[in-house]
Amino acid sequence: MKDLYFEGSLKIAKLITDRAAALKKSGGAVLVFPHKSVDGDCVGSSCAVASIFRNLGANAWVAMPEEIPDNMGFLGVDDLLFYPEENFLEGDLLINGSRYETAFSTDCTEGRRMGTNEKIFEYYPDSLDIDHHEVTHLQNDLKWIEPGASSACEMVYYVACQVASLTGKDIKDIIDLRAAKCLMAGIVTDTGRFTYTNTKPETLEAAGTLMELGGNITEVCYQLFDLKTPQEFSISTAACSVAKFYNDGKLAITKVTESMFKEHGANLEDISDVVSRLRDVGGVEFACVLREAGEGIIRGNLRSKSYFDCSVFAEKYGGGGHKRASGFTISGRQIDELEEQIVREASKLL
Repeated sequence: MKDLYFEGSLKIAKLITDRAAALKKSGGAVLVFPHKSVDGDCVGSSCAVASIFRNLGANAWVAMPEEIPDNMGFLGVDDLLFYPEENFLEGDLLINGSRYETAFSTDCTEGRRMGTNEKIFEYYPDSLDIDHHEVTHLQNDLKWIEPGASSACEMVYYVACQVASLTGKDIKDIIDLRAAKCLMAGIVTDTGRFTYTNTKPETLEAAGTLMELGGNITEVCYQLFDLKTPQEFSISTAACSVAKFYNDGKLAITKVTESMFKEHGANLEDISDVVSRLRDVGGVEFACVLREAGEGIIRGNLRSKSYFDCSVFAEKYGGGGHKRASGFTISGRQIDELEEQIVREASKLL
């Protein structure tokens, strides 16, 4: 573990062990919150944190803002997932018989990015948080924010190592086989199978240990990247076929309407690979995929190669993320008009 990560991971590890002990005594529970539009890193890190709490004898569940995507079913985390009621009464949420007493968030620190779970998360201001996005203005003694880390899952791995050291337990008793698979899924997702520039030597070392603990990298990569249903193959091909290129090929954009999803019998997650495919076209610096999500909602996924800052661009539309990979969700707009605006605004920066 790099010295850069030692202090932050130790801080959170101490807080986890303290709160786990308190929850074990009271019989209460911790809810771990991922962001909406879930991906491998937020699901993997949230489920791993819940597993760590459970391995310390505390009640823990992951507060899901939406159904887990089909391609993550292989993680086997259904028993960790909890879907809170929207009519949450402050201070009176029971989670499978246990009272919700504390909160934890991973890959996200702001309730506004948690969909319908925002109110529940923000009722507990003393939440613990692990995030690798650049939100330093939110830093405090209960948060570990490390933009230099490849993923929230890499950070959770370091925290788990510290928990093992603090409790005198073997690392395999803190990171069980399922947690190892979850953490591998997040690291693989956010490093693009270890091809993005955020992949550091320590990232590979962490992945190596996770492999030893049961995180099968071949299985994770196949399930998350390679395996396709006929519907996924069909809608992805259609989305790529209608892509448009601007600024001498530096900008690639495509849109997927509700009618296209219906035509191909596909769902929203079936085009998750399209934005990376567009970015990987020779000469493309910035790629954008717009998809209609129903009820007037449009989701945008952004990717770039070297200099275009996707996170800053996503903020214009109420979103965020990383410099090379970001997203946003917006409502009340027509997809054609939004496409034209994005082309105009992005062209000024290319």
